[in-house]
Amino acid sequence: MKFWKKIFSYSVMLFLILFNGAGIILIEKIHSDSLETVIKSTIDRYSNIEAIIYSNTDYLVDSDIDIENSVSNKNWLEIIINGYSIDYNMVKPNIEIYSKDNKLIMSNSNIKIDEVRKEIIHAKKNERSFLIRTVNNKKYLFVSSIINLKNTDFKFILSTNIEYLYIQKINNYKFFLALDIVISIILAIGMYIISKKLTDPIVRLSKTSKDIANGDYTKRVMGNKNNDEIGVLENNFNIMIDVIENNIEELKYMNESKQRFIDSLNHEIKTPITSIIGYSELLLKGKVSESTKIKSLTYINSEAKRLEVLNSTLLKLILIREEKINEEKISIKECIINTYSSLRYKFETNNINLKIDIEDEYIYADKQLIIVLLTNIMDNSIKASNKDDNISVSGKYIKDDKSYILKIKDNGIGIPEEDIDKILEPFYMVDKARSRKNNGVGLGLSICYEICKVHNIIFNINSKVDLGTEVILKFSKENKS
Repeated sequence: MKFWKKIFSYSVMLFLILFNGAGIILIEKIHSDSLETVIKSTIDRYSNIEAIIYSNTDYLVDSDIDIENSVSNKNWLEIIINGYSIDYNMVKPNIEIYSKDNKLIMSNSNIKIDEVRKEIIHAKKNERSFLIRTVNNKKYLFVSSIINLKNTDFKFILSTNIEYLYIQKINNYKFFLALDIVISIILAIGMYIISKKLTDPIVRLSKTSKDIANGDYTKRVMGNKNNDEIGVLENNFNIMIDVIENNIEELKYMNESKQRFIDSLNHEIKTPITSIIGYSELLLKGKVSESTKIKSLTYINSEAKRLEVLNSTLLKLILIREEKINEEKISIKECIINTYSSLRYKFETNNINLKIDIEDEYIYADKQLIIVLLTNIMDNSIKASNKDDNISVSGKYIKDDKSYILKIKDNGIGIPEEDIDKILEPFYMVDKARSRKNNGVGLGLSICYEICKVHNIIFNINSKVDLGTEVILKFSKENKS
């Protein structure tokens, strides 16, 4: 069953149970109160008639009363009852008087009862009891007790028709049933509209999730602008899909990067091995000139060294990722000077001038790894620069966010915009010919990026083709001493 149908069904069902239950209880309470009122008023009338009879006992003869033979006593009771017991509506009461042994003395009641008269049999002295009986499909109330007239007990029965109370009860049920039907129809229409409106966002959410499950990650839930639970759910759902879409894109990018890494590693290993095998087979033939032999051995040696550099660089990259760093308090300026010292020959050979303008600060880091980081960045700047170019290094402490910004800028060939996101991948080289010329394998920036990750250093690159490249390192307050 659909959710809107559940809301509709359960709401209407609950309303019908509560409304009908309350209606039945209310009608029964009204009937019970009315019946109680009628019983009380009947007993009061019974008492009044009893008082009238007692007040007229002076007219009885002084002799003992013989109920079976005394017609005068019967006539006297009829006169008293018919003359003094008429109510304000001029209605004569239904009265029956019986002897102590249940023989009828007088009656003005037209009710014919064939069953056992319990109200007569169980009548008691000084105690008024009542009984409700159905006679000819009508309800009657009987009130009975024993009265004493001239030392003689009589059973005095007063009856009244209370059928109107039950007719009123039935009419109340009929009215309530009609009202129940009308209200139920209105409620059903209202709950249908409400349930559909309430579940529309859920339907949209379900449809969108189905589209997303089928691979369409561009779908988003739209429509509910309210800040209620449904609106929050839709907003969180959209946020979740944004995160999933970003993660999928990242996974795609990582898979592509891994594939490029595998292809590049295969190429970097296969090329020198092919050269080594080719020249070694040439030497194995034995009939080669001395110059060819020297050339072949030179190529074999060169390619073997290339494999050695590749192996050591890969090991270094793995060790940086897996080993714990040895943090100590180090000077940034001192690391810059050490880096320049190790690259001084390259600076002087290419006649490149290094301009240093930094505020010296101390940070907590692995000194050797920071020097490797700066060395790789400056070495790349040298490779990208032309002779007589300048490379500038500037550093400044930022008080606002308690960080240190180090910038290394060259005026070299620059990096195309589409390659900036890929240059941190292992083996990726923008200018492969220039990198091969400088004995590069494309792992320098990957090592730099891993060093930055283990030190929580933010690594950014800004570059324009033919305008140069600027590498920005941001040391956070966690690194700052």
